Amino acid sequence: MSVLYLYGITRAGEVPRRLANHGVFLVEAEGRAAIVAKTEAGPLRATRKNLLAHADTVEEMHERQLVLPTRFGTLLDDEDAARDLLALPEIEQLLEAHADHSELTLKGTYEDSVLAEVSAPLEPLREAYRRSPTMENGVVLGEAVTEALHDRRARDVDAVLARLRPLVVDVAVAEPVGELGALDLALLVRRDAVGSVSAALDGVTAALSPPLHLRLVGPLPPYSFVTVDLPARV
Repeated sequence: MSVLYLYGITRAGEVPRRLANHGVFLVEAEGRAAIVAKTEAGPLRATRKNLLAHADTVEEMHERQLVLPTRFGTLLDDEDAARDLLALPEIEQLLEAHADHSELTLKGTYEDSVLAEVSAPLEPLREAYRRSPTMENGVVLGEAVTEALHDRRARDVDAVLARLRPLVVDVAVAEPVGELGALDLALLVRRDAVGSVSAALDGVTAALSPPLHLRLVGPLPPYSFVTVDLPARV
């Protein structure tokens, strides 16, 4: 049985030829459009290939105009179900609210040297552990280093946000991954502000790194700021 795989919602228009050649098309209604492709019914495996294909489609469409992205694996029964979704008042509200918006992701990582840096004020605890390398002294030292790194991370995030908040519409803060993860931010920005955010980060980078290194990716669809909920009948 064939169903429709839903990539996202956009305004009525055209699908780039490369995507059309892979079976992507639009179901349109009243100036809105569902970005879909036919697929077989059943759960889709979240393999790297499938996830990348989903992101590739959504992001190429977003280069032309706003896409409200949907979760990987979202299926619709048919084109009527797509039109039911497009008729929801909240879809038009989201399209209007985010018409000029994109998302930038900003991730920061530390060099290994940050551990020595945050440990420097802890020399009395380090000396105590060297004199008596007991489990208790080791735990006390380890917890102190973790707390010092946490404090350093919080200061750096505050410094980055202080520089960027005047330039962005909204911010989503996630927990960074790994001991050396410094920050993980999603920035909702106007499309015409992307260059200003990038320029502001140059100043932040000069002030904070090394040992902090920042990586900005985008513009992307507003993944972290939009949720498209399907009506029960879809």
